Amino acid sequence: TLQHYFIQSNLRIMADDIKCLTDSRVKAMEIIKQKMVELKNQNDNLGAENADLKDRVTSLSKNYEDLIIENENLSKRLKDSEETSQNTEDDLTARLNIMKEDLAEADKRADNSERQVVYLLKKVQHQEDLLSKYMDDYRGTGQFIDDSLKELIDI
Repeated sequence: TLQHYFIQSNLRIMADDIKCLTDSRVKAMEIIKQKMVELKNQNDNLGAENADLKDRVTSLSKNYEDLIIENENLSKRLKDSEETSQNTEDDLTARLNIMKEDLAEADKRADNSERQVVYLLKKVQHQEDLLSKYMDDYRGTGQFIDDSLKELIDI
């Protein structure tokens, strides 16, 4: 019958459609499975990259902490160096002032010594003058005695 033929024809068309849909569904499932495998691989790779990045962040954090400690140590050394430098400068300034005082004292002593030398030279000159006078007097006396002895001898 014609109706059977249309029904069978429709059933074949429907069966072909179902088969096409099933084949498409199977292909879609395979594509989905393939995409899931790819996504799982990408997720694993991202997990490995994430672990690597975490390790790098940890390393950088440790390096940062080390740099902070080193900076604190350098700041302390700089402060100590500045204090030592200031102490050295203060010590040198104190020594310079003492040397200036010693030099001024030496200048005073030199002035006093020079005055004493001048005084002693004048005193020596005076003594030499007196000695010269006494020598002249002695020569005069010696001449007088010599003259007197000659006169006595002559007498």
